Amino acid sequence: MSGIETIKIIVDAEKEAAEMLQKAHTKATEIRKELDMRIKLEREEILKSARKEAAAIIEHAQQDGKLEAAVYEKEAGQKTRQIVSKASAKKSPAVDKLVTLVLEG
Repeated sequence: MSGIETIKIIVDAEKEAAEMLQKAHTKATEIRKELDMRIKLEREEILKSARKEAAAIIEHAQQDGKLEAAVYEKEAGQKTRQIVSKASAKKSPAVDKLVTLVLEG
């Protein structure tokens, strides 16, 4: 093999290596773009899911709050009726006692 043939083989090998390197670079760029798009889509899906979950938690908390408020309202109504009933029951004897004291005095 002559020196010219050897140089030609080396030049061809370098060209082939440069083409392979360029193809690898192009492929890597495509993969990066695809990954960026996948990451963006995944992020959007995760955020969408988180928003749904947050909305469900808020809805559940509101329902629990309404139920608890209704229970407290019912209890407060019952206690108010009991207090009024006790006051009414004590009213008549107190009035009678007062009348007696006033008439005696």
